[in-house]
Amino acid sequence: MFGKLLVVTINLFSNNYKLITMKKLFYVFFALVLMYACSSEPQYKIKGNIQGIKSGTAYLQKVEQRNYITIDSVAISNGKFVFKGVIEEPDFRIIKLADTLGDIPLILENSQITIEANVDSLQGTVVTGSENTTKYYEFDKANINYEMQFRNLYNEYMQANMSGDGAKVKEIETTYEQLENEQMDYIKQFVKNNSNMVVGPFIAAQYLMMQMEYQELDEIAKGFNPSLSTSRFVVMINDRIETMRRVAIGQPYTDFTLNDTTGNPVSLSSYIGQKYVLIDFWAAWCSPCRHENPTLVANYAKYKNKGFEIFGVSFDKSRDAWIKAIHDDGITWPQVSDLKYWECEAGKLYGVRGIPHNVLIDKDGIIIAKNLRGDELGAKLEELFK
Repeated sequence: MFGKLLVVTINLFSNNYKLITMKKLFYVFFALVLMYACSSEPQYKIKGNIQGIKSGTAYLQKVEQRNYITIDSVAISNGKFVFKGVIEEPDFRIIKLADTLGDIPLILENSQITIEANVDSLQGTVVTGSENTTKYYEFDKANINYEMQFRNLYNEYMQANMSGDGAKVKEIETTYEQLENEQMDYIKQFVKNNSNMVVGPFIAAQYLMMQMEYQELDEIAKGFNPSLSTSRFVVMINDRIETMRRVAIGQPYTDFTLNDTTGNPVSLSSYIGQKYVLIDFWAAWCSPCRHENPTLVANYAKYKNKGFEIFGVSFDKSRDAWIKAIHDDGITWPQVSDLKYWECEAGKLYGVRGIPHNVLIDKDGIIIAKNLRGDELGAKLEELFK
């Protein structure tokens, strides 16, 4: 009897041991599967080979709000370096080489990317393994050709202007305008031809977003492949479209409140209803803005008692510089600012990406005109107050 119990006990222990062993094997197998799954996750690998540089550091950077932010750095050994990582979706990046003035742009995506370059002529860089980057370099080459033509025309224009050759000046102006239209047509066509790749909306965000009226930009945005809907460039363009639609001519004004020069909050709405109000976006550091100020001063003196008001919004960072410019330029109309430079909240509300910029609002709070410069502003005010 005891012998039978011993045999049964041994058998049970043996079966339990087998069960424990199988569990361990299962967990090991499961862990290996997880490791393999993680290692097979899409990732990028950038292998660089830079002739003419032996050692140093390579920086992988992104651009946010006009600033370069380093997201990774690696050592350069005998001209070679390697970046590895994962990116959620293709995006624009720059590789900066320490102690050099140049950089290598690319549209980073989860792929095997190879860079061959010479430190003395980075413009001849060859990047393979990224279709978006290949297309970007194709665009950049064509665009540089346009820029060279613009530069040559500018030099000819200056020479003709200095020599008093009015006919030549006019001829160059016409040629320049034609070239601008040709360049714009090329950019639009490039974006349409690459609407299924991130490089399409990237180029649109860089070159078309600030140039087009929102209706035409909206048509281009509708042509982007739905798979690109989460791309930050598509999101950026759609946000721009919505902002421009909201502050288009014929739309009601959007109110905001910023501090004046003494730190007291002032709302745009406090000036709407009794007069025509011109919102003037400017800055002390902006030469074209300062050049435009005498025109504003003259029109303000002429029409302020007839129902015209200017509401100045400064893109300055320095309060002292802002106040000095107000005094130097003889500005007497209301002024406000949050001193956030290009991050000015009012500027964002009105989609301002360049200054000087202005918006004219009628007595009913409706936007009736934009960007009235020089004689255009005087003509419009004369029309309103005749």
